[in-house]
Amino acid sequence: MDLIRNTTKDGRCKYALVERLKDDRLEYGLPGTEDEFFVLKLKDKHAKAALEAYVASVKDEDPEYARQIQELADRAGADSPWCKAPDN
Repeated sequence: MDLIRNTTKDGRCKYALVERLKDDRLEYGLPGTEDEFFVLKLKDKHAKAALEAYVASVKDEDPEYARQIQELADRAGADSPWCKAPDN
């Protein structure tokens, strides 16, 4: 399975983000740019593991932030009622 971003000519991928704090600026997350991103929905069956790894990475630096990310992890993956395999 390929990431959709790797199969489109313009690299604009499947999703765009709206940066609300910057006058609703639209970001495409183009590969190799400063604004590159990877969207991870909580219903993705691998989201829990990814978010828990993130929590482990930040917990000593910012425990409150880690707690909030853990709350997302607690609703992710198999704990999401919409859990499913990623569709790339």
